[in-house]
Amino acid sequence: MPDIHPAATDANFELLQTDPFFDVVVDLIAGYLASAFDDPASGEVDEWTLSCLPTTNKTAERERLFTLNVGPMEVLYVERYTENGETVDFRTVLYTSLSALQRSTGYSLDGLALAKPLLRFKKTDNAAADGDGVLIDWFLSDEGADEQFFELPLDETTIRPLAQALVGKGRGPYAQYPQSFAQC
Repeated sequence: MPDIHPAATDANFELLQTDPFFDVVVDLIAGYLASAFDDPASGEVDEWTLSCLPTTNKTAERERLFTLNVGPMEVLYVERYTENGETVDFRTVLYTSLSALQRSTGYSLDGLALAKPLLRFKKTDNAAADGDGVLIDWFLSDEGADEQFFELPLDETTIRPLAQALVGKGRGPYAQYPQSFAQC
């Protein structure tokens, strides 16, 4: 059983709310959870956990805005990149079922990379995904990457199969979020 860490402090949540990317973050999280679960609010902690402004891989130039875990695996996060204290870019990372994405698009992993050249696709080696997870990431500064990302069938047909597999692998590392994020 993983150690349970606080999801966030009220100060972290208030700080995240001031970020210009906050509404996009809320939409990404809500969309992922709605695609993964019939009733996301009832599964918080047991099926999924969320951290706010975690210190994961934090440097002076990079900070995660949040990390969404389904079961024991990180499945969605956004990183902010800064230079001299000013935001210069955002990176979105999402995991979904590789087999379901291939079925929905008709592309192999290499075919996806060719069809969506501004996105990066990488099969995950996380054991919890049982070989069926794929990381999709992109930078906001890559003009057109957001369009390519949102053209993908990232919905219950591709996200839910991975989520269902992960839920049975154990719970995530965070306590219940102090703000009812599942209802945002």
